[in-house]
Amino acid sequence: MPVRFLAAAAGASLCISLMLTPSPVLRAQESPTLAAMQDELQRSIAGLRLKDEPAPYYIAYEVEEVTDTNVQARLGAIVEDASRRVRALQVEVRVGDYTFDSSRFVSGNRGSGEGAVLAPLDDDYDAMRRQLWLATDAAYKRAVNVFARKKAAFQNRTSTDALPDFSKEAPAETVLPPLAPGGSNRAWVDGVREISAVFASSADIHSSEASLTETHGTRYYVNSEGFKTVSPIQSASLRVSADTQAGDGTQLRDSFGIVERRTQDLPAVTTLVARTRDLATRLTARRDAPIGEDYTGPVLIEGEASADLVTQSLMPLMLARRAPDADNPRAVQAAQGQVTPFLTRIGLRVLPDAFSVSDTPSLAQYSGKPVPGSYAVDDEGVKAKDVSLVENGKLVTLLTSRTPQRKLLQSNGHGRGGSAQAGVFQMRSTQAVPSAELKKKYLELLKVQDKPFGYIVRGIGAAAGPGSGPVILELVKVTPDGKEEAVRGLRFANITAPTFRNILEASEERQLQSYFIGPSATVVSVVVPSLIFEELEIQRIEDVNQRPPIVPSPLKEYPSPLKE
Repeated sequence: MPVRFLAAAAGASLCISLMLTPSPVLRAQESPTLAAMQDELQRSIAGLRLKDEPAPYYIAYEVEEVTDTNVQARLGAIVEDASRRVRALQVEVRVGDYTFDSSRFVSGNRGSGEGAVLAPLDDDYDAMRRQLWLATDAAYKRAVNVFARKKAAFQNRTSTDALPDFSKEAPAETVLPPLAPGGSNRAWVDGVREISAVFASSADIHSSEASLTETHGTRYYVNSEGFKTVSPIQSASLRVSADTQAGDGTQLRDSFGIVERRTQDLPAVTTLVARTRDLATRLTARRDAPIGEDYTGPVLIEGEASADLVTQSLMPLMLARRAPDADNPRAVQAAQGQVTPFLTRIGLRVLPDAFSVSDTPSLAQYSGKPVPGSYAVDDEGVKAKDVSLVENGKLVTLLTSRTPQRKLLQSNGHGRGGSAQAGVFQMRSTQAVPSAELKKKYLELLKVQDKPFGYIVRGIGAAAGPGSGPVILELVKVTPDGKEEAVRGLRFANITAPTFRNILEASEERQLQSYFIGPSATVVSVVVPSLIFEELEIQRIEDVNQRPPIVPSPLKEYPSPLKE
């Protein structure tokens, strides 16, 4: 799950009358790539213009140079061991002005954004400038075309409080040193093999996989306003997944993922093998577990499951995202679904009074561990800012990019992955209690409400579909006296913004969990407590089940003599 890039080739283009000039003397302190970006940027902003068309008022160049390595294994056998190095170039050209420009517009099924193209891997100044020249030419022509369609679409519209399309920000220069290299990925090949081999002794599991992905490189960014960024790219992630079927045909799946900056920050292989063994045991046991009952009432969500729920359902509400403009009613209606409902709730209560939420990109360490989601500068060159989002239960502000929102006209350094995105999302309560006491409080709540049972959620998957809540991967039915029974086949009903006003209690202990978010695989960390919700609705999953395999797994009846 690496950084974003699209392996698209640059198409041929009839270029405007800009010809390559002789290469100037390279800046001694800069790479040929960065020098080419800055020189071509200056030339383009000064001379790029079609006759009778507006010149660009803004141009930005981004180059991501990354090396990705991926190792996958199944049942102790390596199935993929690959590495590749890529340079991806992204060019953004805006025509118009900050108030109204060629961005944020959808015409039919096409947007106004440009895709990435592959750039030369060699440190060749002239080759990079030529690629920038071609890509800028194509991006400018697209911008002119989009701007004309956007003006035509707005010609008969009236608006008394139109928002600007782009915010003006103070230029910043951020040049960060490269991160220390991680451990050799080659050393992890045997580790991934060993982790995946755990499932070879679990004949009731139908398929499984362990995979390790490591990405490292450098991001270069410059724009015509004077922004300049040179920052390292580094991530390492391990994912383990497995699935099986119950006797009634219900598909069962479980997984865990760990995202860090470097491979040496990952847990030891022995620890990961033990965690994988627990997953296999738990998943196998779920085959015989009863299907849970529909339920509405208090629910305890523990540890990693709480982090998953907050990441999927609460964190997106804190992102100030603005729907693009469009030239037809259907596109306008579809775009409105991209707007967070919290844009109209600033100053109002969104959580219980004891709760606060913040996003702190500056938090590089938590409980002695590195925080992968921390960052110094966002993708638009704006310095990252720590932001208090909720205080005493009331929404204070949202995370913003350079796309202005109503009452949120400036960026707070969270333009990541093409829109506003979190960095290190933290949630805490002033009335938190130890985890052991939190469970006692939950059991007491079941007694007070005269509930014959409740649910403790310990694992969550993705949402089952539009309009529904996340699938529950690990769930126990618990009686008021504390007796637990594993159940399966349930999911949350749709979780909406008001759901989080129903939180009653939180633990003192908080879980640090990191994720790849969105198509650009932006790394985001969350630090959240276990939570008791006063009322959640849990429903049975209504699926059409496939029949189990006709004959049993060969691992069950015919184990390999080589492993005896």
